[in-house]
Amino acid sequence: MLNDPIPSDSMAASTGYVLCLTGMRAVNKRMTLFIEGVRSMGVSVRIGSLPRGTWQLDKSERPLPETRRGNLTLDLGELKRAKLRAVMCFHWVMLPMAILLAAIRRVPILYDEHDHYELNTIESGGSAFRRLFGGLLVRSIHRVCLPFVSVVTCIHMDNASLKRHLQRWQSAVIEIHNYPTIDWRTSSGDQLVNETLCFVYIGGVFEEKGPGIAARALQQLSSSHQQRAELHIFGDGDRVLLEQLRRTSGVVVHHSVTPAQFRAFAEKHRCCGLALLADTPRYRLVGTNCTKLYEYLALGMPVIATRIGEFESFISNNQVGLLVDSVFNEHQLATAMAKMLDDQDLCKQMSNNASNLMQRDDMTWEYEWQKIESCKVFRSLRRAA
Repeated sequence: MLNDPIPSDSMAASTGYVLCLTGMRAVNKRMTLFIEGVRSMGVSVRIGSLPRGTWQLDKSERPLPETRRGNLTLDLGELKRAKLRAVMCFHWVMLPMAILLAAIRRVPILYDEHDHYELNTIESGGSAFRRLFGGLLVRSIHRVCLPFVSVVTCIHMDNASLKRHLQRWQSAVIEIHNYPTIDWRTSSGDQLVNETLCFVYIGGVFEEKGPGIAARALQQLSSSHQQRAELHIFGDGDRVLLEQLRRTSGVVVHHSVTPAQFRAFAEKHRCCGLALLADTPRYRLVGTNCTKLYEYLALGMPVIATRIGEFESFISNNQVGLLVDSVFNEHQLATAMAKMLDDQDLCKQMSNNASNLMQRDDMTWEYEWQKIESCKVFRSLRRAA
């Protein structure tokens, strides 16, 4: 099972391993969950990456013991006598290499698109020409490579927009929702009353994701509200913004925090989660790909989120939080924060609604993992294990 302990090295000395290719050595949360699933089957993993950043596996739900670390590869489990059974690719730039290796070794290949890379590239920094060229490059690689992929998995975006986009070149596309593992809902505790309310943000620290406006809104609260409120930022990202946040009264920045450490913090504090995405073309398509939103809810937190993509209907229909405009407005966000501080009964009700919602089996990563296990790539892995 996915939530079972990761096998020890001796148990993992199987006849097969999976090669996981990514664009940088800091392994993101979604890729980590795929790797944990493979390792739970007793199959070893070799991670291959471009020489960008440093090796980081701190997003894993449970320890992933390393057996070898190199400049471009990192092994999880014993690979000395293991045979390559499948290739999994987690970044478009590595897709041509993944296709070539899979063809040479005659193994199936899974490609996971955990972001709308074409839109992401177009919205990135740099000149207009650079952004346009980047978007065309992503599309060209998709057009050429996806027909040779065994199966494509992708995040769910509003109206299945990313799935339909990828199906132009590969019909076998499976949407995988970014719901948390059951570890998150079993960590949920009762929301404490009459204590400081901690507004929390977890994820990449960038202005368009909301931590900056959250800090500015905190400063707009009345002095009586500020005495009962804190803003906790869990993550890394824009160094300039991080330094500004560190210098802001009432804001605490936490670096390199594991999922277990964040859950431990939530168990001891009364929290309200922040899912504040700016009004950009990519975020207007947000669906269930905003992992933090569902992690907050699984921990029984009410949330404050922006009216964007599927956020509005999901949060309103389930009555789990307050909504503010996606065109960032500090005064409006401060008003929502003050309401959370003043109306403890409302917070409690939203907290209960969140916990009850996330108790559903179909709101877990384990449920999503069953879709992945049923595909061709994992049928071959089960034979190897």
